[in-house]
Amino acid sequence: MHLLPLFTLLATVTAAALPFQKRTDTCSTASASTLASAKAAFTQAKLVPDLVPSFHPTLSIQANFNGKQVALGNSFSATETFMEPAVSFSAEPGFNPAKTKYTIIFTDHDAPGPAAPVLKDFLHLIISDAQPSCIINQARKTLAIYQPLTPLSIAAHRYTLLVYRQPPNYMPPLSVNYLPGSRAAFDLNGYVAQGGLTLVGGNFLGEGLSSTVCAITPGCTQDGKGYSA
Repeated sequence: MHLLPLFTLLATVTAAALPFQKRTDTCSTASASTLASAKAAFTQAKLVPDLVPSFHPTLSIQANFNGKQVALGNSFSATETFMEPAVSFSAEPGFNPAKTKYTIIFTDHDAPGPAAPVLKDFLHLIISDAQPSCIINQARKTLAIYQPLTPLSIAAHRYTLLVYRQPPNYMPPLSVNYLPGSRAAFDLNGYVAQGGLTLVGGNFLGEGLSSTVCAITPGCTQDGKGYSA
């Protein structure tokens, strides 16, 4: 006699929960071919092991500067990258996108020039508490505000976007590199180890100075070192 009301209540609660569950389940993940392409591009560009010791991506990163997409090493000019890029990424298999948060780091391993990168890694941006693009209401925190890309060599720099999964109850490490005037010599791998972060995705672009711009830019060199002797 009392079972029917109970079944009705359960059905109502289940139905009410379905819309949120559906949004979570429809979060897209990267294909195996997309992840394989990213891994191959990082290896070919020698970002492994120059920048990171290993790279086994489990999600894909989409980034654009005013609509122009970053595509695993394509070229940009300084005027195109003056404003902060829009960065999003796919969900990661095996992790609830509504509850898992990530840190985005944008860095230059070739500062001031690839031939003599004495200022590596130069930090351009850090954002914590990011979530996959399917999560509409995010509370991202900018720890290091965007600093425009400023290569000082004709040789292209490898400007690299990395996404790291944060551990539960994550607290970002303290860093002087958050300050706008203290971005050189950022210890990327030390920062990652201190925070317990796990690398899960990456993308990168190439940017250098044209010979015309280099001719009027103080310190620019054509041999890739970045600073004249």
